Amino acid sequence: MKKLRVAVLFGGRSGEHDVSLMSARSVLAALDPARYEVTQVGISLDGE
Repeated sequence: MKKLRVAVLFGGRSGEHDVSLMSARSVLAALDPARYEVTQVGISLDGE
């Protein structure tokens, strides 16, 4: 079976930056690596 490619975006310039990091950690832990090829895209507090 071919893995589904997904991107998990997290962080950003919002005041909710830390909440986003925790949410992304939960999502990443729940994704089965046998079924998904995950790319993590983190955005820093200054938007990079």
